[in-house]
Amino acid sequence: MAGTDWDGTTFEAHRPLLFSIAYRMLGSASEAEDVVQDAWLRARQDEHADIRSARAYLTTIVTRLCIDHLRSAERTRMEYPGPWLPEPLAEPNQESTELASSLTTAFLVLLEQLTPTERAVFLLREVFERDFDEIATTIGKSEANARQILARARGRLRDSRPRFTASRRESEEIVRHFRHACVTGSVDELMAVLHADATLVSDGGGKAAAATRPVLGADRITKFMLGYARKAHWSESDFKLVTVNGTPGLLLRHPMAGDGTYSFDIVDGRIRAVYIVRNPDKLRGFLEHTRYTH
Repeated sequence: MAGTDWDGTTFEAHRPLLFSIAYRMLGSASEAEDVVQDAWLRARQDEHADIRSARAYLTTIVTRLCIDHLRSAERTRMEYPGPWLPEPLAEPNQESTELASSLTTAFLVLLEQLTPTERAVFLLREVFERDFDEIATTIGKSEANARQILARARGRLRDSRPRFTASRRESEEIVRHFRHACVTGSVDELMAVLHADATLVSDGGGKAAAATRPVLGADRITKFMLGYARKAHWSESDFKLVTVNGTPGLLLRHPMAGDGTYSFDIVDGRIRAVYIVRNPDKLRGFLEHTRYTH
């Protein structure tokens, strides 16, 4: 299959997979869409490509574009005002349960510990279950090197990956308790749903009010959330129950406090981490596509 033989149907059949890889690599839906579009243009222009597998060929292009993008964005990330969080995703592609579990905010934050190449190898092997020969070709290294990179990535993440996660029903119930505690000002209820060593991370991007560093510990998170709730005069109707990155979360729409998504890492029946995105640039796509219930 030469580059000039590409047609829209062939590429569109692979678009969901390519977006899934790019979003997990970059943590940004808008940037992932740009990378996928760039991959389409490059595939059409590559007249000399000897393509035996369209999937492998396109995966290679997208992965390499993402690695380059992450490397060039490193300084931007370092200069980012306050904590950086992934852009929330409202409606993930139709993915298997196993694949969707790697879409959570907690998992994407975890991946930030890896270098761009480690991230690529880890995702292609652990999430997308690619063979080592394909991974090696994708990153331009030997199979032995690819295996070493994977071992290094696993080592970095070994102590951070959760062993037990909540069911969707349990997660929704815990999120509802979190919402109720915030709007009623219940210290006891909020403390009851938080792990003692929970973490709250808030991303305002310098464009919306947010904590400039992570808030550590259930007592400090409770003080932070309830103090903010009192100032903004939140009501339960301000918080909509939504799906954020495939798991139950909250969307805050408030005339004074502004907009924000709340996603959660829930382990052993309690919230281990709260991730708040208030940067309006990151919320634009979510607000356009989200559906919510009370």
